[in-house]
Amino acid sequence: MIHGDLMAELPFFTVIVPTHKRAVLLRRTLASINAQRDGVGGVEILVISDATDGDTDAACAELLTPADMYVRRNGPSGPSASRNMGLALAKGAYILFLDDDDSWHDGFLPALRAQPAVQQGLPVYFNCSIVNERRGADAAILSEGGADLAGRLTDEIYLKNQIPVCCFAFPRALLAGLKFDAHMRAYEDWEFMLAVYARQKAVHVPLIGARIFKDSGAESERRGVSQQSHDYNAVFDYLYVYRRHPAPNADLGQRRASLLNSFNIPVTAEMV
Repeated sequence: MIHGDLMAELPFFTVIVPTHKRAVLLRRTLASINAQRDGVGGVEILVISDATDGDTDAACAELLTPADMYVRRNGPSGPSASRNMGLALAKGAYILFLDDDDSWHDGFLPALRAQPAVQQGLPVYFNCSIVNERRGADAAILSEGGADLAGRLTDEIYLKNQIPVCCFAFPRALLAGLKFDAHMRAYEDWEFMLAVYARQKAVHVPLIGARIFKDSGAESERRGVSQQSHDYNAVFDYLYVYRRHPAPNADLGQRRASLLNSFNIPVTAEMV
């Protein structure tokens, strides 16, 4: 049992930020979190880097506080292993994930802390905006549009991914024993979300939280959006997810089979 005085010192939010040699973008991410630490009961940032990079070291030294942690881990690169390390280190009552090129809207964390569903300890999801930007020497924001995700989290998640992982806030206890699959080439976020969904469905809160940035000048560097995630081999990751998380009803099983059949993968509804 945790003593009451110690419990009061624990952060309410842990934000896990995997990063890979993108210090300029990481600075924006960290600044957006730092700007809203007040009034939330404590925020802990865990930056997990999968590479040695002096610019990332400098950004973290400048922008992280004594309440935060920066880890340069060993092993293969990729966000899954970094997020898993963050999960193992997190101390907050709630856990959020934020990629190193994304950010929070101003005032989001205090507004999230005040939500009745969060005060009741429920998993929640929230809205986001999609920002198209140009990166490099002539960096600029090209456009931004909101995405209302209310009602989007349904059993359709068993067919395909519905909501970005950065649009959720999870009670830490709900994630006990869960990990991102570091061996998947793509869709590891979706596989993780299915495992969480099977434990407890999140409720929507009417807030706009994440700003999800997309680089309009190149094929995105994001896992799950890159060409690697769309090629024929990655379709087998769909089959992998389907086999790990059986369809909850016959209709979704048939729709899964039809989707895979369209990629010339001969499966039946009973197989997925």
